[in-house]
Amino acid sequence: MKFPKITIVYLCAFTVLSCGKDNLSQDEINGVEIQKEIKEEEIQIGKTNTESEEGEVLESQKTNQEGNSTPEDTSTSVPEIDCFTNGGTAEEVGLKTWCWEDATIPDYSNKKGVLFSDGQLKVDSECYEKQVSIENNQIKFSLNPTYPAVEDWCSRDFNMRAEISTQPWKVNHSKGTEEWFGWSYTFGSDYIIDKSNHWLFFQVHPGVVGESPHTELMVIKDGQVNGHSAGEIFVINAANGKDYHPTGITPKAGETFNIVVHAVWGDTSNGLLQVWINGKSIYNKQVATVYKAYPWGGNAKWGIYKWPWAEAKGVALSQNQGILQLETFMGPLRMITRRPDDSDYGKDSYALVSPR
Repeated sequence: MKFPKITIVYLCAFTVLSCGKDNLSQDEINGVEIQKEIKEEEIQIGKTNTESEEGEVLESQKTNQEGNSTPEDTSTSVPEIDCFTNGGTAEEVGLKTWCWEDATIPDYSNKKGVLFSDGQLKVDSECYEKQVSIENNQIKFSLNPTYPAVEDWCSRDFNMRAEISTQPWKVNHSKGTEEWFGWSYTFGSDYIIDKSNHWLFFQVHPGVVGESPHTELMVIKDGQVNGHSAGEIFVINAANGKDYHPTGITPKAGETFNIVVHAVWGDTSNGLLQVWINGKSIYNKQVATVYKAYPWGGNAKWGIYKWPWAEAKGVALSQNQGILQLETFMGPLRMITRRPDDSDYGKDSYALVSPR
């Protein structure tokens, strides 16, 4: 679709800001991030009929979004425009965009990560330093638990994480902060469903040592959720108890998914979480999105977090299935951060962040 030049200029004006992450300190590294094992009986499956959940959306959101484009099939509402990198930090408000063709990840060694994209984003890699790279205008996440062998500087025994995150790490968004995230995510050509180990490819973490992310997109393992097989994507809202919501989507090798997440960080009175995959509404609830004990929105991360590979048992379970590595790719990232007093607060912005 082509637009007049004046229209392109107008659209480009929206492309402002970014988000990033500061990792946990070295003192925090040793005790952090291994997820708790999930007991099947504790898991609550969310509703699969998104129409029955529409009434749970915040009244303020419904008022602001009336007549705008967040139906189950939104593919016709997303304009095809060029991507222009114009990022910002996690605290900054407005639209923040990263297109990767002009991004460079600096060389580094003997540490978990490095800042890039003008310090707005950060690599978080355990333990090999080259597990996050830029290839063909995409972020490439490549994880092999045993190769290269972990060096002495790393507290882990195996390679188990390849992510990027917003900066600073402990952004601690106040209640009522609204965020939109949009990106494409591709499963590598050699992808094999891991029946024994689950993993995350998106998380929002409160930055508290030993605590799980309050928002996740997880690929489950066999036996984790009754009635659902390994490889299915689940939306996890840990701030709402054991809220595990099936998507009905099980990725195959080479498949790409366009993902949009909309959140208002808050409690049951003002929290909101919405998720779309390939234009279809997957999760849509007015619900708590922050922990009671840690009442703030956390820092967003994308990539591969496969914590079962932190131990030899988890690595062996994957290798016995012929899984020696996991490789995925991420397209341009668009996100919006708004405060309650911003003029555009609550405005439907699906089309602004949705992958083109």
